[in-house]
Amino acid sequence: MTITISQQAHEELFQEVDQNQHHDPDDQLDVTCKFPQTLGEGYHRRIELRQGLLLEIESCQRPDNLIIQSIDHPHPLEFWFMLSGQWRELLRLQSQILMQILYE
Repeated sequence: MTITISQQAHEELFQEVDQNQHHDPDDQLDVTCKFPQTLGEGYHRRIELRQGLLLEIESCQRPDNLIIQSIDHPHPLEFWFMLSGQWRELLRLQSQILMQILYE
């Protein structure tokens, strides 16, 4: 089964679980929260290394294929790495990107 959600809905799911986030006691800019149950199991960690430079780490397993519909917006620099699974861009419209993330 494939789950399709908007980027906004994706962010809202993370905001809901943010209430259960854990701050590193030695560093308030290092935050770990549980992955939204709707999207799988695991955690999301966000470390603000300095203003404007973030390191985000996700360790999760998704039970199904996931399609996130998002608006294309400029990023100064962004890297994505996957240790397992597949990611592919299916369709690019003028102002919208449709991404499909396939986890094996």
